[in-house]
Amino acid sequence: MSTLTILVVDDEYFILDLITRCLTNDKYRILTAQSAEEGLKLLIKNQVHLVISDQRMPGMTGLNFLRKVKANYPDIITIILTGYADIETVLEAINSTGVYKFMLKPMNMIDLRITVQRALEWRQMIIDKDLLSDKIKTYEARLKELERLHPGITDYKTDESGNIILDLE
Repeated sequence: MSTLTILVVDDEYFILDLITRCLTNDKYRILTAQSAEEGLKLLIKNQVHLVISDQRMPGMTGLNFLRKVKANYPDIITIILTGYADIETVLEAINSTGVYKFMLKPMNMIDLRITVQRALEWRQMIIDKDLLSDKIKTYEARLKELERLHPGITDYKTDESGNIILDLE
């Protein structure tokens, strides 16, 4: 598996530094931005797998930033951080951006590491599900073509254990 890239966006440098130090040991490539606008520029130039964004930033809120991320990069998993939680913002983050997790500041660094790991595992499960779904569609198309060429080839009987009964006559 290639190195996964995480973009952390927060207007407070010490938060960027803290999160970077927390996640560096996990062998992620960490990009940082001190504004949503700077974060959007980094997304254009880099393949990012996970975005962690503060909610309250000058210029553009984290929620508006994550809306843009979701619109332009739907495969990126997102986490939002805030020191000021209100239920409307939480619901809007979940409903309008599909945010993976809403975390309150100050966050526990162990919880953050676990959340990041689980978010990236979730992303991989979505990718695997999509790949399997594509394979199933391909096999279904092949089966349909076989049935067209050889009518009845897909009809079969099974016994009570689920074994296919072959009619060799």
